[in-house]
Amino acid sequence: MNKRSKNPNYVLSIAFLLTALNVMDRQLLAMAAGPIQAEFGLSDTELGILTGFAFVVMHATVGIPIASFADRTNRRNLIAVGIVAWSVLTAVTGLARSYAQIFAARIGVGIGEAVGSGPVQSLLADYFPVERRAGALAIVGAGGNLGAFVALLLGGFLVDWVGWRTTFFIFGAPGLVIALVLYATVDEPQRGAADQRPVESLPLREGLGQFLAMPSFWYITLSATFNQFANYGFLFFLPTAMARLHGLEMSEAGTILAFSQALPTFAGVISSGFLADRLSRFDLAWHLRLPALASVLAVPLAIAFLSIDSLPLALPFCVGMAFCSTMWLGTGNAALQSIVHPSVRATAFSVLLLFSSLIGLGCGPAFVGWVSDRLAPSYGDESIRYALMAAATAQLLGGLAHYLASRRYARDSRHP
Repeated sequence: MNKRSKNPNYVLSIAFLLTALNVMDRQLLAMAAGPIQAEFGLSDTELGILTGFAFVVMHATVGIPIASFADRTNRRNLIAVGIVAWSVLTAVTGLARSYAQIFAARIGVGIGEAVGSGPVQSLLADYFPVERRAGALAIVGAGGNLGAFVALLLGGFLVDWVGWRTTFFIFGAPGLVIALVLYATVDEPQRGAADQRPVESLPLREGLGQFLAMPSFWYITLSATFNQFANYGFLFFLPTAMARLHGLEMSEAGTILAFSQALPTFAGVISSGFLADRLSRFDLAWHLRLPALASVLAVPLAIAFLSIDSLPLALPFCVGMAFCSTMWLGTGNAALQSIVHPSVRATAFSVLLLFSSLIGLGCGPAFVGWVSDRLAPSYGDESIRYALMAAATAQLLGGLAHYLASRRYARDSRHP
């Protein structure tokens, strides 16, 4: 007899934890960036490429075939295998003896973590109906903020205490436990069950044709791209910026950012999901209007935070920036899952991920590092301040794209 759980909230809790692990492994590299940069003599540009492009080069490109496979097979089993792969490769990062070896390990982590995106989104969309979907996917997105919190708070202390290599070994272990729990206790749901709509499997070409023809799909994709460009630039370089601009040890920077960046981001993502679900009872477009407003507001808050030399005076603006900057995450993903056919949900998310990750995650940190290097001869350590300001402005375009998507959303979501 199958004793695996079909309780949506239980499945949501597992998805929350695996998303936390996903982002925790990414944030850990940012916390170890200083020692790695010093050991291997890297420039800020090389560091930005390592923290962004090395991960995303395979994460995005293999995402579509993996998601297409997930749309036609058991998603739970595929996700469990991926968690094992990225956890092992996170630990292997600690064995690297050169820049090339760390680069290769991060490529492997990116391949493993590809199963934690589209397949997880698709799985949860079959557990939660549309009126609860934004809240559920916001909780999953907030799992990433918990992962960032743990990496900032614990990773900084471990890097200072036991070194960056041992820290990667420690952070690689929990994923093996989560993979086993997922495989043993979570049930694979029927596709489309939460939507009360036909669940016939579409041919891949037909499924692709449906969502690729939707303007709202492309607007949501553009928003994710521009928002990720700014978000990941900050995710990977803000600990380094805090150390350079305010003379902090990495453990000190991690502790401060855990409470002034990661926790407010967690609160913002959770709040946006449940608020969007409530507002969407009156108008479905609020799934996208709300994050549009938040992304635009995040930009002046980020610039104010980076402009103030006094850390105590700057931190309230950091809190406000963090609260607003990722409110697009859960609501945008919920909107995407609502406009595409249930049989191609993982594929649709991975197409979005291809663009948003290659440009956002792949180029965001690299852009910050490149601008910082270009400005360093004139501004010294201050160059990182202006590089982050430049990256923050991308969220204005993210907000605009979400607003344009909101104008088409209700119309597109009527169709499978």
